Amino acid sequence: MRSGALLLAAALAVTSAAHSKLLVAQGIEEESMDAIPAENNATSSSTRIWKNKSEAQAALRAHLLENYDRGSMPPFVPTPENNGSEYAPTTIEVGINFHRILEVDVVRSEVDLLTWMRFIWNDTRLSWDPEEYAGIDKLWFWVESGAGMSETSEIWTPDIELWNQMESIQTSYANTFAAVDPSGGIFWSRPGHLKPVCKFVGLERFPFDNLECVIELGSWGHSGKFLRLEPFDGTGFSIGGSDTSGESFSEFTLDTISAELIIYPPYPSDPLADWPVIMYSISFHRSWQPYIRGYLISQIIFNIIGFACFWLPIQSGERLGLSITAMLSAVAADLVVVSKLPSASELTWMQKFSMLSQAFAGYCVLEGVIVSYFYFQVSNNLVPNYLQCIFARMPKLGRSPSGEPLGASSDSRLDILTNPLGNSGESRDGSNPSNGESYGRRPSFRGPRDADDFRTRQEQKNNAGWQRVASHIDSFSQLVVVPLYLAIVCVFLVQVTEHHESPA
Repeated sequence: MRSGALLLAAALAVTSAAHSKLLVAQGIEEESMDAIPAENNATSSSTRIWKNKSEAQAALRAHLLENYDRGSMPPFVPTPENNGSEYAPTTIEVGINFHRILEVDVVRSEVDLLTWMRFIWNDTRLSWDPEEYAGIDKLWFWVESGAGMSETSEIWTPDIELWNQMESIQTSYANTFAAVDPSGGIFWSRPGHLKPVCKFVGLERFPFDNLECVIELGSWGHSGKFLRLEPFDGTGFSIGGSDTSGESFSEFTLDTISAELIIYPPYPSDPLADWPVIMYSISFHRSWQPYIRGYLISQIIFNIIGFACFWLPIQSGERLGLSITAMLSAVAADLVVVSKLPSASELTWMQKFSMLSQAFAGYCVLEGVIVSYFYFQVSNNLVPNYLQCIFARMPKLGRSPSGEPLGASSDSRLDILTNPLGNSGESRDGSNPSNGESYGRRPSFRGPRDADDFRTRQEQKNNAGWQRVASHIDSFSQLVVVPLYLAIVCVFLVQVTEHHESPA
C-alpha cells in the first residue's frame, strides 16, 4: 500500500511539471508573438518620426558622413567578366559648358573662357534608401577649393587638372556644392574661368584666321588604373546654357568645338598605368572687318597717295614731302598691327601685305630723290669731281663719250662765275660766242636772276638730256609700278577669297 502511494505521488509530480513547462512554453510563444508586431510597429513608426524633411536630411547627412574618409577613393567595383578577381577603376565623366569668350591674347598665347566645369562619378558610400528618410532623393555636400581634401570639404573629389594651364582650375573656379542622388551618383558643377596656354594654329592667315586652341584635361595624380575619363553625355561639351551666354561686339566668337579621349602610354616604372586625358579642340573665328577698315584700306590709300607723286611736277618741292608723309603713315599703321601679333619668325598675311606696302612707299621716296637728282643735273656725266681729277691724269680715260675732256664743263662754269655780266662778250679763248653776245649782256637778264641764268650753253644742253631721263623714270613708274602694285594687291585678296570659300 505504501509503495502504491509513492508511485501515485510521483506520477502526479511528473504530470504537474509537464503541465508547468507547457504553460511556460505557451507564454513564451505568446510573448514572442506579441513582440513581433511591436517591433514591426516600431520599424514602421521609425519612417514616420521625422517632423520635416530638414530633420531627415540632417540625420541622413550625419549617417553618411559618420565614417566617411574624404581622402579615400570610392570603392572599386568588381568586374563581372573576371569573376571579381579584378576591380574596375572609378569612371569620371567630364563636361564643359562654354558660356562666352572673355579674351584671346595672341601675343602671350593665352585664352580666358567663361565656362561651367562638370564632373560626374559614383560613390556607393553616399547611397541610401529614400523611404527611410522621408523620401529624400537629393543631398548636397560642400567642396572647397576644388579638392576633397580641403579643410571644409565634405566628400572626395577627383583631382582633374588643366594640363596646359595658365591658372589651375582649383583656384579659377568657384566653390560649390556637389549634388548626390540615392544611388551614390554625384554631379559637381562649378562656374569659373578656364585659362589655358595655347599653341595657336592658323595665325598665319591673320586677320582672316580661325584660331584653334587645344585644352588638355586629366587627373594629375591618379593613373588609368584608378581613374578613367569619359566625355559627359557622349560629347563632353555644350554651348550656351543661359540668355547671357555668347558674344556681342567682340573680336572673337566660338566657331567649332570637339572633344576626344586620348590615352598616353605608361611610364617605364609602371607599365600598367596609362594616363587618359580629354582633348578639347576649340576654334575661334576672328572679326576681320575692323582690320580691313582700319588698316588694310589705310595702307592702300597711303600707297596711292605716294603714287600720286609720279604725276606732280618734278620741280615742285611738295613732291618729296608728300611721298615721305605717305611712307611714314604706312609705317605707323604697320606698327599698330605688329603690336597685336607675337614677335615670331613666321609671317602672317597682314605682315606680308604691310611689307609690300612699305616697299612701294619706299620706292616712291627713292624715285622722287632720283628724279630730282637727274632733273637738276647739269654735268655731262655722273662721274664725281674727285674721280674726274683722277681720270684727267689718265689720257685714255679722260675723255667723255662725245670726245670732250671731262673738265670742259668745269671750265665753262668757272668762266660764267668769274664773269657773270659778260662785259667782254668773249669767251676765255678770245673768240666771240656763237650767238654774238653772252648771257650777261642780254636785256632780259636785267631783272632778278636765279641759278638757271648762270648756266652755260653746254650745261643747259646736258640738263635737257638729264631731264629726259627723269621724265622716262616717271613714265616707267606710272606705267609699270602702279599696275604692278594693283596686280599684287589683287593676288593677296584672291588668296583670302579662296581660303574663305574652301571647305573647312
